[in-house]
Amino acid sequence: MSVRLDRSWGASHEGLGCSGADPACEDDPVTHIRLAALGDLHDLVEKDRLPEDELSAILGRGRVLVAEDGSREGFIGWLRWGLFWDEVPFMNRLHVAERRRGEGVGRLLVNEWERACVQDGHTTVMTSTLSAESAQHFYRKLGYIDAGCLLLPAESAELFFIKQIA
Repeated sequence: MSVRLDRSWGASHEGLGCSGADPACEDDPVTHIRLAALGDLHDLVEKDRLPEDELSAILGRGRVLVAEDGSREGFIGWLRWGLFWDEVPFMNRLHVAERRRGEGVGRLLVNEWERACVQDGHTTVMTSTLSAESAQHFYRKLGYIDAGCLLLPAESAELFFIKQIA
């Protein structure tokens, strides 16, 4: 699956984590979610754990979204996905810069990804996280339900989540 949207696709959201009435938030930039391009490869290689050739192939398939806030530090988060059983969109990685966590950036990335999946004709999405990570609570708040787990020797259980999106 690749997202069938043009390069202008995305959503902008003002003041994530801020109230417009709060003077400390006057300079808070707009957060913009967009499909990653090959020009993002260098930044992704520095921030993600996959090798450059793998990330390049994933970018070529249109399976990475990035969140930007207009800062010089590049994007502030990204979401990377593949297909489970070659047909169900599976979120492999969701990352938000520590300085922006708790402000809704991750939620925006997931919402845009789900919207793109619906536009591509999918009705279900999946993801997973280790049971020792707090991300499981985030996914449940977004409407994901537990769908099982994988037990590997000497590791925390990998929890699988599923969500009906259409």
